[in-house]
Amino acid sequence: MLKRFQSLLLNKDDYEKTEISQIQQQRLVNRVACEQYQLHQQEEEKISEKKKIDIDHHVQKGIEYHELDELEKATHQFRIAAKEESPIGMLLYGLSLRHGWGCRVNSTLAFQYLQKAAEYAVDGLQKGSSSCYNNENTKNKMDTLLATRKGELVIAIYELGVALQQGWGTTRSPETAFYYFKVAAQLGDADAQNEVADCYYRGYGTKKDLYQAATYYRLAASQGRGLIGNSWIYKSKYDNNNNTNNNNNNANTNININNNKNNKNS
Repeated sequence: MLKRFQSLLLNKDDYEKTEISQIQQQRLVNRVACEQYQLHQQEEEKISEKKKIDIDHHVQKGIEYHELDELEKATHQFRIAAKEESPIGMLLYGLSLRHGWGCRVNSTLAFQYLQKAAEYAVDGLQKGSSSCYNNENTKNKMDTLLATRKGELVIAIYELGVALQQGWGTTRSPETAFYYFKVAAQLGDADAQNEVADCYYRGYGTKKDLYQAATYYRLAASQGRGLIGNSWIYKSKYDNNNNTNNNNNNANTNININNNKNNKNS
């Protein structure tokens, strides 16, 4: 009985061989799984790239039609791109709806598309900034994508500020308009810098502050967007404004576009 029981047990060498075999099998399984995942990712990237090319085509055609003053055709192309969740498509379709370019004016829907454009651009920036680069070529492509996303974000945020300033498609809100203008200004948009300066100059949506106004007017002027009759901003008393905080720093793009209490639901 004892011998029979012992025959069922593996000796030490048998255990080691079994363990090695199991490790090898697990490594093989892991390698196959990794290869399958990489192939799947490559296929997904091909599909995604083809879809992006198609969407970009609609945006480009829309711009071409717009330049030819064929606004209905332009807006149709922008709408297709917007429905495919293209940030630039949403932005251009939103502006078309706001101004009635080849379509009926719909300020509320326009505001919603501008808001979505900003949301998607922010999401793209966040995903891109957290990505790992396998090689220099991938890094260069990602840098280009991030620059594009940043441009889309800046314009969308600025236009949200305009909508809130004018009450187009949403409740007029000087404070929230000022907030969006300042975010876009800190991201480098010259028009937004002029708007922020004007807000500080007039006390619109924020406390009146001529020092801050001069600072932002100067920033806009340094990009070739200076305003006539603004020579006062270069007076020495507005130099080295110690009250200005982080005017030349980039704004934190991790902003919650949804957290806008002034948005009307359609």
